[in-house]
Amino acid sequence: MRGRAMAMVAVLVAVLAFAVPALSVTVAEVAREVRCPTCNTPLDVSSSSAAERMKVFIADRIAAGEDKEQIIDALVDEFGRGVLATPPKEGFDLIVWVVPTVLVLLGLMAIPVVTRSWARRRADGPLPDISAEDAARLEEELGRSDG
Repeated sequence: MRGRAMAMVAVLVAVLAFAVPALSVTVAEVAREVRCPTCNTPLDVSSSSAAERMKVFIADRIAAGEDKEQIIDALVDEFGRGVLATPPKEGFDLIVWVVPTVLVLLGLMAIPVVTRSWARRRADGPLPDISAEDAARLEEELGRSDG
């Protein structure tokens, strides 16, 4: 019996853990994830009349018990995907997330190839001509270090 009570408490805690974030959503949290359609700035810093209306819309939806995803989906339905602050990681928008990562990785892989190529060019190139005076001085210095 005690095991069953512990299991029920664990289930209750898990349910509350998932329910609390949905209840604690604020206008600022949602506003950080969308942009103002008129000035294209993050909604949480925009003060345009459209942004103010959107904030009221968000507050009304929160009061109605909707979670952040539902509110953002409603804003996307109303204003289109351009209202999102960051593109979704799906479909064609996935390119925005994948291409920069691929380019950075290619750049990192190219560094050793390019540096080896530069080092080979320097080592394989002809030695610079030096004057007779410099050659004599070099021989003298090398002779001193051997002795």
